[in-house]
Amino acid sequence: MELTGLVLAAIGGADLVRAGASHRVRGAGVTALLVVIVLAGAAVGADPVSSVLLALVPAAAALGWLATMRADDSPLGFLPVVLLGALALGAFAWSPATVDATVTWGDHGALPVAVVLLTLGGALFLLESSNRVVRTALRTEDVPADGDEAPGRRRLFGPRADADTVPARDVHTLRGGRLIGPLERLVLGGLLLAGAYPVVAALIAAKGIVRFPEISRDRDRGTQAEYFLVGSMVSWALALATTALVWLGSASLG
Repeated sequence: MELTGLVLAAIGGADLVRAGASHRVRGAGVTALLVVIVLAGAAVGADPVSSVLLALVPAAAALGWLATMRADDSPLGFLPVVLLGALALGAFAWSPATVDATVTWGDHGALPVAVVLLTLGGALFLLESSNRVVRTALRTEDVPADGDEAPGRRRLFGPRADADTVPARDVHTLRGGRLIGPLERLVLGGLLLAGAYPVVAALIAAKGIVRFPEISRDRDRGTQAEYFLVGSMVSWALALATTALVWLGSASLG
């Protein structure tokens, strides 16, 4: 579980640095983050081989993710997401030997380091990294209508796309989601872990009600309804999958 948590933390933290830092400090920020991840992985390993695996695998996964998941699209489609899911599940099923350490959580007793890393990594991934997955899903389903220009897919080693180079149409439609989406996923994850399933259902229903006027005005093409459904379903699926990993990790440790 520690390996899964470190992988998610490395990817989620690197995406946050890439999204929030300027070009001048972005490389240094990502490098500093990966150094912290490497040191953390080496520290929790129970033997030299485990320490090397826990240190290098998350850093390699983060570098691969940064190379393939761009600001508004992925040149490989959902392949990086599928590979990350396979890596997370594989690392969850088999993880290198780790030290038996706990973190004191106020008056609530001590939490295993594995649960702390998994929760922290999952929360970081649900922020900017999940936004990139949602934008890739929306780009994949963006079929041009008559007279519209089809969006081109970037090459893997083509020019990088940053927030200020995204076409104006995408900036306008996705700007609010960059804040609402992460907050929604974190709230959903917390409610699911707390077992507040009626509140989760109410929150999902409320989002549909809020968006209904906007969707109903787009009766001719119906693109707003598809846009809302695709984006929301992918976002909710990411929150559910990440929360399930944290829940399974906690349950396995009793």
